[in-house]
Amino acid sequence: MSEIETPSDVLRRIYDTEFGFIPTNASMKPVHVANAMARRVLGTQTDFAPLARVLRQYVDNQRGGFKEERNPNEAIITDYGDRFTDRFGNRPTDEAMTRFRSLAKDTLGADDAVFPTLASFTFSHERMITNDFSDNGSGDFLAGLLTAGTPTKPDAAASLLRDLLTTDTDPWTTIGWPLLDIGESKEATLGAAALTRADRSAVLLATDSAGTLTSPTLRTLRERYDQLAEYESAHGSKLTTLRRLVLFGVFAIHVHMIRRCHDTSDDGPLPPLLLDLFDGRRRSLREASAATLQGGFRAIEQLVLERIHDHLNEATGSKTDAFVDDLPESKEWDAVRAEYAAHVAGHKPIDALAEAYWKVGYSGVGPKEVQGFPWNTLLALGRRAGYLLPYDNRGRGGKEHKRYGASAEFAELLVASTVAPGDPVDFDEFLDRLRESYGIVVGRTVDFGVIRHNDLRAGAPVRRSVSVIESELRLNLIEFRDLIIDIGFAKAYADGRTVVTTDLAAA
Repeated sequence: MSEIETPSDVLRRIYDTEFGFIPTNASMKPVHVANAMARRVLGTQTDFAPLARVLRQYVDNQRGGFKEERNPNEAIITDYGDRFTDRFGNRPTDEAMTRFRSLAKDTLGADDAVFPTLASFTFSHERMITNDFSDNGSGDFLAGLLTAGTPTKPDAAASLLRDLLTTDTDPWTTIGWPLLDIGESKEATLGAAALTRADRSAVLLATDSAGTLTSPTLRTLRERYDQLAEYESAHGSKLTTLRRLVLFGVFAIHVHMIRRCHDTSDDGPLPPLLLDLFDGRRRSLREASAATLQGGFRAIEQLVLERIHDHLNEATGSKTDAFVDDLPESKEWDAVRAEYAAHVAGHKPIDALAEAYWKVGYSGVGPKEVQGFPWNTLLALGRRAGYLLPYDNRGRGGKEHKRYGASAEFAELLVASTVAPGDPVDFDEFLDRLRESYGIVVGRTVDFGVIRHNDLRAGAPVRRSVSVIESELRLNLIEFRDLIIDIGFAKAYADGRTVVTTDLAAA
């Protein structure tokens, strides 16, 4: 019995195997994902202490409730003075030094992810890549997605990322340049946890003889990622392209997780993503959009519970009560027994034990990094990336009650990743591609049933019906079309036809 996996260990293994990372960190930021993805793609990392010291002049004193100066200008000049003197050897004034450090912090530390022990910068150069592991493996997973099948299959997005991060002709790199070559650069190696995760997720990122990913969802996401890279290579500036590559990666993680249950089982749900284009001002739309988001979370929970069942069927040998009676004495196993006793009445013993493992595994017992629901990361990243918005336009709902939306930049990402340069498509075909690639719907008549059933599968059983006003869905469709036209990626003709293209924006 001493070798049995605890609930937290079981969940960690399931997360690694099915998702490729630990998706429970409610404080994760896109810069964490970007830093780790770049570290894995380029294979290098740099000592971040000099740059972090310059950015962290003033630090919040949590106990006193005020800001205090931790790294004064005098200390920076003393340690790195030759980096800031002019050609005559004159040091900058205290006022000029403070202005520079404030500008550097606002630019390179915009997400407040720079600390003495861990730091992820708003980077633009390979020497800004650090050893920060706050991504919980999500950056490594995205890097694996971008490089799977190489060299048999070209890695367009990964190659673009490498090219961009080895150039230094941009404002962000210029700001950080005085400190970038001080820190030691070295090869980035995987730690024990990352190596274990890589072994567990190898099947997830498996490819065939042609270098193509075998997972249907990941295969599509890789194709869309590379198509976005093609567009950005032709039309994007360095800093904008880096931001979009990261934003699309964050969104790809979201799509991958909510579709994983369907990838592993034909009977698994395939939740849609209903974009609400009215900022939550129309109650019917915001409720329907929020319902599709919750449908995605339920799909994640269903997959995890199925994997817990698989584990327990093997571990208990169909003798659930005896298994529970033989559990050792500890805080975690005591919690399992208590949850089991609370669920066993009226349920099959194996189902009650699975619920106990699920509840104990996510609700606080075990290492901090595996606590919480396995969609906490999706909420954190989606809020910061801009496609998960407050439940309504008054900001109500807190951090967890969200709906899907679309900013102008996110709409541009959707076009650039689904419409190839020189190959314009009708608006209706563009919507087909969004639905097939990401599950996105906006309100076409053909999508009414999908939205009500909250499932993209034709003929899927209705588990939780969603009420929505059809006239508002039609208005939502028109609003999305107008958004694509307004950002310069579509043209409406007098006969009612609308054509979506990536060539108009470049004109």
